[in-house]
Amino acid sequence: MKDRFNLYRFASPATFYPLAGKMIPWFAAAAVVFGAAGLWLGMLVAPTDFQQGEGYRIIFIHVPASWMSMFIYLVMAFWAA
Repeated sequence: MKDRFNLYRFASPATFYPLAGKMIPWFAAAAVVFGAAGLWLGMLVAPTDFQQGEGYRIIFIHVPASWMSMFIYLVMAFWAA
């Protein structure tokens, strides 16, 4: 029973890589579903602004993309240093 719940066995690449390879399609499908749901919520369900109209919804894509690009730039600068 103790060996059944031991997660340290996945620390070995020989054990983890086959498991990760089998899980790639599941994670890819989940990413597509969650990405489509996020775009649907952000572009169709979110209310428009009374002054800016439909252009307001651009922030639901632009702001996370800009934060991610700034984070990637920071990581690159850290590893370059």
